Amino acid sequence: MTSPPLPKPAWLYRKPSWLQRLALGLVSALALVAAFAVASVLFAALLVIGLVGGAWLWWRYRAWVRRVRDAQPTVLEGEYHVEPGPAALEDRAGDAVRTAPDKAPADPRAP
Repeated sequence: MTSPPLPKPAWLYRKPSWLQRLALGLVSALALVAAFAVASVLFAALLVIGLVGGAWLWWRYRAWVRRVRDAQPTVLEGEYHVEPGPAALEDRAGDAVRTAPDKAPADPRAP
């Protein structure tokens, strides 16, 4: 069983006239030009806002660096003493510290 064919609207399949094509072309071109204009203005505005914000941050950073540099003392005052560190080789068991042999052992992987 098949369903009856649906009626097709005549306006949907009609070939547009040359006046409709011309109007569609003009409206499309104007919409494209308007989109590029809006995008250009938006890009320029965001670029200016970014540059101004970056310049402001750079200026504040310079002032902060100058303040930090001026706040640092030029002379360190106080006393100090050098504490000896632990020995490089230390035998904790009380045995004598072993020294390295004069000749390095042969490499077992060598041919």
